[in-house]
Amino acid sequence: MSAPERSSDRHRRRLRLSVLLFALALALAALKLTHRAWPIESFVLDLAHHFEPPDITYPTAAPGDEGIDPAALATIRQGLAAHGTTALLVVRGGRLVYEWYALRAGPDQPHYTAALAKGAIGSMALLAALTEGRLRLDEPAWKFLPQWRHDPLRSRIRIRDLAFHTSGLADVDFFRGQTGMLRGWRKTYYRHPAERFRLAIDRVPLLFTPGTHYRYSGIGYYALAYALTVALQGTADPDIRSLLRDRIMRPLGIPQRDWQISYGKSYRADGLTLYAMGSGADLTARAEARIGEMILRNGRWNGRTVVSPYWLRQMLAGTRAPPYRPDPDPRGRPVPSGGWWLNTDGAWPSLPRDAIAAEGAGHQILLVVPSLDLVFVRQGRALGAADADARRYWGLASKWIFAPLMASITGPARAPSSPDIRTARAP
Repeated sequence: MSAPERSSDRHRRRLRLSVLLFALALALAALKLTHRAWPIESFVLDLAHHFEPPDITYPTAAPGDEGIDPAALATIRQGLAAHGTTALLVVRGGRLVYEWYALRAGPDQPHYTAALAKGAIGSMALLAALTEGRLRLDEPAWKFLPQWRHDPLRSRIRIRDLAFHTSGLADVDFFRGQTGMLRGWRKTYYRHPAERFRLAIDRVPLLFTPGTHYRYSGIGYYALAYALTVALQGTADPDIRSLLRDRIMRPLGIPQRDWQISYGKSYRADGLTLYAMGSGADLTARAEARIGEMILRNGRWNGRTVVSPYWLRQMLAGTRAPPYRPDPDPRGRPVPSGGWWLNTDGAWPSLPRDAIAAEGAGHQILLVVPSLDLVFVRQGRALGAADADARRYWGLASKWIFAPLMASITGPARAPSSPDIRTARAP
């Protein structure tokens, strides 16, 4: 059975299941009218969660109609297909102009994200909380992590520092973990995901004074997830997964089957239900693209403000803190921001300076270029032996994705849909 046939068969099965569930919900609702003492409201509500769109739909257009050379896109696809790519998607002007999947992949097949989750999941959860006023970027993290209040260094860590990799918290090299070379707390962190929140808060050392430098820290996103969960207590969405579901995914029309976070697990600590949000997510290519589109539209979707344009601008402002260990080539690395990487210093020479990207191990890439009204998604295996070398990682991305994609642009989008994300005002 071909991939399209399998997708169609899955769709038919889901449709039959939805019809059965709907009939059952109606029967239970009718029964409720005559058995008022039977508390079935929550069950009926849970059933309603199944009645989501069968997939994420997009208006489509021919690439040429949106200023992209179709022959160039076919060449890009051939090169990426030969280098482990399983999904490739291009949206321009709000229209799907190119979508391709390898065998055993498809538009309803979630794929791992690795650190791309920091942008597509972590930053979205934080933006939702910022939009609701649950916390602010420049608040001290100790307000939500009281263990840090009297620590001379940790008391200086802000929410911003955890999100922008300027906290000073050390990190774990997962490549060394795969080779068995980790020791001490790093070994525990690598082998026991349930311990990561506690390690991030209690044991991970600081390499520098918070806010003075930047150094990538996936561990910082575990401390950030804990702090965010504390901030959510007493609200309708007291954990990160429910916050994402109600404030991000449903407003964007992304059904539950298209996304998963935290390696499919939750963790309990200190009376909290905790989820990892900087890694461990699975997303379909269309779900990633929809998040990218919402960014292009300045935090809005279908006439509704999903996240505050002001806070979106703040999260994408980037940090000007120097790297912890100076890079001999100042253009060798993109600028870190709140879960995303920015091209403001020209680290990706072929891309416009306003390009932003979320990325993860294996060259999982979600690229957003506001000035071109363009969203690009790539999923698959690594384009080469690059994950342990940031410069080579981005070099391969530039060779196989960024440069050829820019060369394929022949003109403007037919009807640009993206407002300028730089013009948002403070709330």
